[in-house]
Formats: sequence, structure tokens, C-alpha cells
Amino acid sequence: MPRLRSRDLLSASLGLLLLAGLAGERLATLAKAAPTDFDDAFMYLRYAGNLLAGWGVAWNPGEAPVFGVASLLHLAVVTALRWFLPGLTPAGLLGVASGAAATGLLAALVAIAAVHSRHRRLRRNWIFWTAVVLSLVAYREAFVFHAGTGMDTMLSGLANALLVFATLRLGESSRPATVVAATLAALLAVLARPDNALCAVSCPFLALALLAPRPRGRLLALFGALVACGLALLVLVEGLALGSPLPLAFFAKQPWYYGGFAGEFSWNPFLFLLVFARSAWPFVVALVLFADGPGWRRAAVLLLPALASIAVLFRFNQIMGHLGRFYYPFLPFFVAAGALEFDAWLARGQAVRLRPMLVRAGWAASVLLIGYFSLSLAGSAYASHANEQRLVPPGGLHLPASQSLPEMDSWQAAQAVAAIAVAAPPGSTFAMSEHGLPGALAPQVAIVDPLGLHDPYFAHHGFSAAELFRRAPDLIWLPHEDHTQMLHDILGAEDFWAHYDFYPDAFFHGIALRRDGKHHDRLAALLAIEWRRSYPGCAMADFRAARDGW
Repeated sequence: MPRLRSRDLLSASLGLLLLAGLAGERLATLAKAAPTDFDDAFMYLRYAGNLLAGWGVAWNPGEAPVFGVASLLHLAVVTALRWFLPGLTPAGLLGVASGAAATGLLAALVAIAAVHSRHRRLRRNWIFWTAVVLSLVAYREAFVFHAGTGMDTMLSGLANALLVFATLRLGESSRPATVVAATLAALLAVLARPDNALCAVSCPFLALALLAPRPRGRLLALFGALVACGLALLVLVEGLALGSPLPLAFFAKQPWYYGGFAGEFSWNPFLFLLVFARSAWPFVVALVLFADGPGWRRAAVLLLPALASIAVLFRFNQIMGHLGRFYYPFLPFFVAAGALEFDAWLARGQAVRLRPMLVRAGWAASVLLIGYFSLSLAGSAYASHANEQRLVPPGGLHLPASQSLPEMDSWQAAQAVAAIAVAAPPGSTFAMSEHGLPGALAPQVAIVDPLGLHDPYFAHHGFSAAELFRRAPDLIWLPHEDHTQMLHDILGAEDFWAHYDFYPDAFFHGIALRRDGKHHDRLAALLAIEWRRSYPGCAMADFRAARDGW
């Protein structure tokens, strides 16, 4: 057995110390982060609770299952955590789900680089690649944010990293076993998020076509048959079991789906892409600096489907797309392309020629500068369209009170409404658009979702005030003020004023209680308790609106 030289031992020790410091700091940062207040994440807990209670993937107990989550795989993870770790708080459980997926993503990126590198000092050099991945990926604002939201972002990124691994393996060793592995990775990526479907199908196909040694015709046919059958089965099962082969958000987040939506141009896909680019740019630079002919083919296999998927996302309204949430799962394709080109350049062992390297550096700088200014200008142009939107004023109201209610932020309001929902009688019906936290904490309350993310009627027909009042909700926590047409339709309905006491601006969005509802007395008492807690010294009666100016 060869003996370690003192220099090698010292290098390994210093490397391990560096890794311990880098990893320790990230773990401490994530551990000290505040519990997630990302409202959408709590929707997964509501579905998980109903699933464990035997209702299936249902939004409301006793109703038909719906495809109301974007990631069935993340739902499975959250459900498993809720089953095995019942003592965790809701926010803590969601933090564990996204944090564990983030850790898995980092490990998968390290494995991609370490296993597929070719340079003798970098191949399976776990210390080096861990240091690279931690420093260039984990120390970005976007990583820390997405690792703590409780959403499916990091799990989707992990699934894509596994797809990258299987794709590269397929290009290196094309045989039936690697084709099957790539097919399974592709289906897993689609389960993680349907947004990954284009990469799931295209990356292995391109690897067989451009990277695999000949002959490959039969393997291409095998992959095509397996992935087609797998996706067809997935679509069939989702359609039969959930009523739709696609998440309801696919329909509800189409551009202009919500009439008079003030947020149509504030959720800016160009600026979100710019944020994502801040995580991807080191690897793009490495690709431009070091790629040769074979390297560009490998980059095409990884990046063309990812870039096409990013382009497709511009077709949707990226509501709640903070810090490039919809783009971030495609980061593994960029990390693999850049890291492996750096390794390949070292493995070629060519002398560094100054002039060609300076030319490439110029190209890399140009790519960054052009990309930055193009996205910034496009983002500004996109945002300017907000001035052209036709917003709908909600109409006239007047209040007895001369002063305004004390300010309350949206998360405080969600906690207050959730407290009412938790104590509400079973069978109560609430209508609300911000329904994550109340939905997770109050499974006994039926929630009408006017946005259509969990309600097939509103997802396929758009919002209808007549349909909302047909369901006679006991309490309405009004939609976000950005939904001007929705608010106008609700406040303009005769049913609203005939049956509801309305308190504008209360609990951030405004709240209305049905006067003749079956659970009125109990809900009125709960609302009064929460009102006194939130607005001491403000009499409720003084803030009850009267209709005016319609």
C-alpha cells in the first residue's frame, strides 16, 4: 500500500479544514434562519394531512382529489415527514423538507463533477469538488432562500441533478441498463415538477445521439419507447386519479387569466432570470473559457433543453417567483457543463496560450455584459407595460370610523385568520386567496379558492362571483388587492351586501362574515377575539362598511 507523502497529508488536512469551515457556516446560516413564511409551501401540508386522513390528494376533506400541487414528489416527501416526524411544527417540517433537498442537491452536484471528471487529480476528488460546489453554489442568496422556503424548488433541482448524472452516464456507457436508469431519472424529474418534462425527454435523447459511441439506433428506440410509455402512464394515472393530467396552476397562471390583475407585470420573468443568472454565471464563464469541440457537444446536450425550458416558462405568469424560483431547478445543467469543461481542459494538458485565452476571456465578459444589460432592459420594458393595464376600481364604501386601522403585514394577517380557522366549527366554509397557512392549520374548514389553484371550476372557467356566492362561504378573507376585477365583482354583488358584514382593510385584505350562516355566532365570537387582539381600542362596529356609490 503506497504511503502518503507529508505534502499530500498536509494538503488533505487543509482541504478538510476548509470544507468543515464552509459547510459549518452554511449549516449555521440555515439553522439560524427564521421559520418559513412562504405561504404557498403550507398548501403541501394541507394536502399531506388529507392524504394521511384517507381523503386522497384532496384540497377539502370529502371532496374529489385534485391536481393542486405542482410537485407530486414534494407532496410525497412532506407526507412522509408528517407521518414519521409528527412532533415538528408546520414551518419546521417544511424547512426540513426543503433543507434536506438542498443538501441532496449539493451532494448530487459534487458527485456529478467527481465521478465524471477525467483529470487524474480531479477524478473522484471529493474534497476539491465539494469546496467548489459549496463556495460557488451554497454561498448564493438564492440558494439560502430556496433552501428555507419549504417549497419544491430544491427537490426539483435535485431531481434534475440526478437526470444530469444519468444523462452523462448514458453518454459514456450506452447500454440497456443505463437507458433504463436514464428513463427512471426522467420520470422522477417530471414528478418533481412538470416544468422538467422537456429536459427529461431531450437530455437522454441528445446524449444518445451526440455523445454515445455507435451503434445507438436500438438504444434510441428503447429510450423513446420507455419514456413514452412512462409519461403516458403518468398522464393517465394523474388524469384518472386527480381529474387533470396537469396541475391546476398550469391553467390559472396563464397570462391575463385574472382580469384586472395588477400583478400581471410586477412578477417580472426577465428580472427573475437575471437573479438566476447570478447563480449560474461562474459555470457559464468556465464553459466559454475551456470548452473544445466535444465539450460543446456535451454542453449542447445539457444546456439546450434547459434553455428551451426556461424560454417556455415565459409563457406563464410567474406569481410568487421570488429569486428565480421557477428557473433555479435548472441550475444543475449549468453547473455540470461548466465544471466538466474546466476538468476536460486540465485533462488535455495543453500549454496555456495567452492570446487565445484572452480572446475567450473577452467572449466570456461579453456574454456576461450582454446578458446582464439585455435582461435588465427587457425587465424594464416588461415592467413598463403595467402603465397600460386596465385596473378596475372596487367601488365606493364608507365607514363610520374617522381613523384607519393600525397597519398589519400579510403574514401577521395570515396568522390571525389562521387562528380563527383553527377554532372554527367543523364544516365551516371560508373563501380566501391567501390560503396556505390557514389551510394547513385548519383541515376541518372547507376552503373555497377563487384563484383556481386548487379548485377545478375556477381553474377552467375563471373567477365567477355567482359561483362563489352559490357556495355561501361563512367567511370571506378577500383576495389580494392586486385582483382588482375579482374584488370589483365580489363587492359589486347583491349577495355580498345582502348577506355579509364587511370590514375593509381588516387583516390586511379585508374580511367579511356571513350574517345568516349556520356558524355565524361562533365565527362572530372568534372574529371579535382576534379583532381585539389585533386592533386594541378599535371598535369593530366603527369599521363595518356601508355600500356607497355603486
